[in-house]
Amino acid sequence: MGILQKKLIIIIVLACGILAYSFHGFWQKSSDDQARAAVLPPPGNTTTANTTANGTGSEVVVYVSGGVIKPGVYKLSHGSRVVDAVTMAGGFAPGADAAKINLALQLKDEMQINVPYAVVSVGATPGAPAVSSATSNSGDRININTASKAELDKLPGIGPALADRIIEYRTTNGPFKDITDIKKVPGIGDSKYNQFKDKISL
Repeated sequence: MGILQKKLIIIIVLACGILAYSFHGFWQKSSDDQARAAVLPPPGNTTTANTTANGTGSEVVVYVSGGVIKPGVYKLSHGSRVVDAVTMAGGFAPGADAAKINLALQLKDEMQINVPYAVVSVGATPGAPAVSSATSNSGDRININTASKAELDKLPGIGPALADRIIEYRTTNGPFKDITDIKKVPGIGDSKYNQFKDKISL
């Protein structure tokens, strides 16, 4: 066998080796990609999986106040509506103005649902709805049992912090039975009470 033939054989063997190595590398990469695709979740499912694992969004906590039978803080399942929260709070109280709130609105965590009372004109006939939750018979007093945080904040000497305490107190202990009971709220003494006693009602 001549030298030329030996060189030709060596070149052919090297070429075959290179082709075999290239094919093996390509096949190995394809196998790795398929294995990775099988392990990773499909796009778009990551958030859902994490949400399910952590329990985030499974329920919401809302505060129902105003014209309902049992005002208070309630837990409802995620996706519930305002009507579900009102139902859990015992339904509408006599005189509540259901048309003033959106019963179909979806609930959000830490949401407050304040059901207003219907406003009656002076000299209304017996049996008519009660006055607005934010007013008394005088037309300018704040009902401390049903007023929202924003309404309580309008009282002299009552800021956002005290408004929160008033709402927390009546949620825990039930409605105020006497106007002077508001002095049981931490931070409200005689002097502060005298600033707004003529502007509140039950």
